[in-house]
Amino acid sequence: MSVAEKKPAGAAKDRVLSRRGITVTGGFAVAAVLLVLVPSFTDSFYTFVATRMLLLGLFATAYNTVFGFGGMSSLGHAAFFGIGGYTVGIAVTRWDWPPLVVLAAAVVLGAAVAAVFGVMCLRVRGIYLLLLTLALAQAIAGLAFYQTEWTGGDNGIPNIPRDGLPSSVREGDGYYMLTLVVVAVCVALLWMYQRSPLGMSVVGVRESEARMSATGYRTGRLRVVAFTVSGAFSAVAGVLEVYLQGSVSTANMSWLISADVLVFAILGGARHFLGPFLGAVLVTGLEVWVSTYTDRWTTVLGIVYIATALFLADGVLGRAGWAVRTTKSWWEKKSSPGGAAPPDAAADPAGVPAEVRA
Repeated sequence: MSVAEKKPAGAAKDRVLSRRGITVTGGFAVAAVLLVLVPSFTDSFYTFVATRMLLLGLFATAYNTVFGFGGMSSLGHAAFFGIGGYTVGIAVTRWDWPPLVVLAAAVVLGAAVAAVFGVMCLRVRGIYLLLLTLALAQAIAGLAFYQTEWTGGDNGIPNIPRDGLPSSVREGDGYYMLTLVVVAVCVALLWMYQRSPLGMSVVGVRESEARMSATGYRTGRLRVVAFTVSGAFSAVAGVLEVYLQGSVSTANMSWLISADVLVFAILGGARHFLGPFLGAVLVTGLEVWVSTYTDRWTTVLGIVYIATALFLADGVLGRAGWAVRTTKSWWEKKSSPGGAAPPDAAADPAGVPAEVRA
């Protein structure tokens, strides 16, 4: 192929990438505007629900750093979520720490405990990793249960005030906006991490740990880093949750929280960055909507989970991407002269065009 023939193809590819970038940017801009306007067209209850969707979306995105991109199944992330919550409860009610100091302490503690989890889980894989993280999280929850002097035991720590927050963000709409800003910053940082060489190295470990190890990467260290990053941002979600609810207890460390966030990731699409966030929004919204019509909303959610496992193995975003690609391929085939397949459709699985193979 001559240079003159290569240039138009390259230019066409650049135009496609440019259009895609414009579409993505426009989509994020529209989503941002809609999120900012949520308090304007909803009442206080649905603003509360939207706030919880945001913080659970952050929790699910942080979890996916280990699960979807790291390839490590975990049932212990409720420990980091609860650590963030207990940091708020103890620091605010006992020492009257300001919110920024509380947030920093929660991030450090969440990251430190997650790093310990990562180190202790280096030698296990698959179902054994799932069980070990569950056991470690239950040990943390048991410690919180019996340290009644600090944690309140089974009663937890009630009546946690928001007095340290600026007056404009203490209630309702203001706290929603604060949560939106914090979640947006944290998700952006997670995106930067995931697209960085370090984050891509973790993905490489997921794909083939043996090859990454053979090329000189310390795969164990990368796994610990993934846990550490995930634990830090999970703790931030726990901080937002406790400021929202005004209380914290061992329920914040329940293994059911870990199971929920696992479902969020699978439902939304664990191989997509925003898939778990979407899963958190869908499950929380479905829970609220169904519970207004029936007391058996857990049965409905169970049916949704079963349907997801059977028909949406790649999640909602994965299935949506498949539908878009299929529709685009069908349209290109229909639009081409004589109904023939588009030129690159004739390529074999290795990507070599038919005329070259001939």
